Amino acid sequence: FDIPKHVYDGERLGVPLDPEKLYEFFEVLHTHYLDKGAKALRARNYAMVVLAGESGLRADELANLTVEDLFWDSYKIQTRHAKGTKGSGKRSRLTLFTPIARDTVKYYLQNYRSKIQGSENTNYLFLSRSGRLLCYSGMHSALEEMLRICKKNKFPVMSHFSWHWMRRIFATRFIERFPNRLAILIELLGHVSPNTVHRYIRHSEAWMDKEIQKVLEEGIKWPLIGD
Repeated sequence: FDIPKHVYDGERLGVPLDPEKLYEFFEVLHTHYLDKGAKALRARNYAMVVLAGESGLRADELANLTVEDLFWDSYKIQTRHAKGTKGSGKRSRLTLFTPIARDTVKYYLQNYRSKIQGSENTNYLFLSRSGRLLCYSGMHSALEEMLRICKKNKFPVMSHFSWHWMRRIFATRFIERFPNRLAILIELLGHVSPNTVHRYIRHSEAWMDKEIQKVLEEGIKWPLIGD
């Protein structure tokens, strides 16, 4: 199969963070990461990772969000920097702005964004240390720092975890909770094909074992050979 090598290698390593443990991940960061130095930047990083896990936005979509892209009353976020802008033309879309994401971003906006240099000169939601558009290398470094904190506090996250895995975790958690709403998930992720979305869904072994056990406990009688 003509599959890019780096994608194949990442896939066969397995799920780096069990989707059902996402809120534990947030809690570890809230407890052991936010109380350190450089509080404005750490609050920014924490708000980004919560928003990524709760909305399914790509890294470049997060970086290009503006304050005006947050719709507080309707619990929605818009991205005007979707993947289509690099190929088939502009493709904006709406996705979820959940209560935990709203509270986290609101706290960041009220207490920390203004403390980042140059914040008064731009409407970008997440800024670099110098007040510019946040680049992927800066986002990667921020995520690596957060993962080190998790490992230090004995919360297991595999080394191949990346920002894009937050998008996969969002897709997995959504379909596990709403198994009959695939069309909604396709819309939220900005895809056009169900085949693409299915590649994003990554159930953990624990979840699969639990669901298989449910099937068995429902009393389905499997036919015997020869019946």
